[in-house]
Amino acid sequence: MADVRPFRALRFDAAAVDLSRTIAPPYDVISPAEQQSLYDRSPHNIVRIEYGQQSPDDTASDSRYTRAAADLQSWRADGALIREDAPRIYSYQQEFSWDGMRHTRRHYFAAVRLEEWEKGVVKPHEHTLSGPKADRLDLLRATRTQVSPVYCLYRAKGSTPPLRDIVGEPLYDVEADGQRHILSSISDPDQLAAVTAHLANGDVYIADGHHRYETALRYRDECRDRADRWTGDEPENFVLMALTDASDPGLLVLPTHRLLTTTTSPSDALTQIARYFQIDEIDVASAEGRRNALHRLDASKHKTAFLALGLAPERAHLLTLEDRTAIEALMPSDQPKAWKRLDVSVLQYGVLDHVFGIDDAALARGGSISYTQDPGIAFDAVARGEVRGAFLLNATPVNQVLAVADVGGRMPQKSTYFYPKLPTGLVMNALDGG
Repeated sequence: MADVRPFRALRFDAAAVDLSRTIAPPYDVISPAEQQSLYDRSPHNIVRIEYGQQSPDDTASDSRYTRAAADLQSWRADGALIREDAPRIYSYQQEFSWDGMRHTRRHYFAAVRLEEWEKGVVKPHEHTLSGPKADRLDLLRATRTQVSPVYCLYRAKGSTPPLRDIVGEPLYDVEADGQRHILSSISDPDQLAAVTAHLANGDVYIADGHHRYETALRYRDECRDRADRWTGDEPENFVLMALTDASDPGLLVLPTHRLLTTTTSPSDALTQIARYFQIDEIDVASAEGRRNALHRLDASKHKTAFLALGLAPERAHLLTLEDRTAIEALMPSDQPKAWKRLDVSVLQYGVLDHVFGIDDAALARGGSISYTQDPGIAFDAVARGEVRGAFLLNATPVNQVLAVADVGGRMPQKSTYFYPKLPTGLVMNALDGG
């Protein structure tokens, strides 16, 4: 059972700054050009804290981390940032458009007790890398502030109704980058009790932010090791989370398509693929043909199917799995059944590795595969000869993500893309008493 608690948020004062210009995307999706654009947007844009610019002259005493800490202190001093006077939970409604439709996703910001993975209280679904964790740890050490939340899904147990009727008092309602952001604070004791009980009565799964979670764990351990006394209720024992109901109708997962960047296609690729898949050829020389191909792929989303581009000029091939047993025999034997049933696992071991020789070692080295969520980019890159080929997938259903996490598995690389990303700069969790 997760220990979910209200917290005293550090947040921008709407009377002091333009909130539409202070938030930013998560650091790991910001390009150098976007970083500069966010710098130019406002002297209080959160990118200056979360993902500050580096300089060739940086030193240990003057770096992106020390500058982030100085900016954070300055913003608190001049009133751009304010600290809540009492612990609260925050309801956040994110409205966005995708594929011509308007969507709404609900989140709750709270402080959640850090637990090691093996306890099964908070469940990961992917592996982490050492580089991003070192960067995030340096930032946390310097600022002692959890700037960006760990984005999680929760699945309430039993027949507990959703919390959509508890939204609290409005704080922000701003438009930025094509999205609407509505933030409210919940301070009524009865409502706080209801929300914390509801969020705690279920399983918590990390959707985005595995590196931030593991960084918070390590920082907690560092602080505990230095302390003369440790009660377990110190602020370092908790991490800022944004929690979304796994059944939220606004929860959107996009597929991540694979582009073959360096490999050549074997002359008998289609023959090898045909051992396990039904193959249907589709003319994609026109825009209408492309739309038809994507419609065919979408219509196959309840099966395991892929759209292969580049195996023949101006043709796509719809690959529909026929021999799952044979494909799963090619996969690592120690992986759970739920992992083996993923479309991305079937594509990796049944096609990319088996036919094109792009094995796990090649993926780890990089350079063989690039990724995009935009099928148009894949079509254009193949048509222009910029890549050797591409494989388009359907999105991984949320229930499959949770099923893999439930059995202790980790998703293959680039299996999920929760859209849109959760913005940074709505609320922060300062690990001090000020």
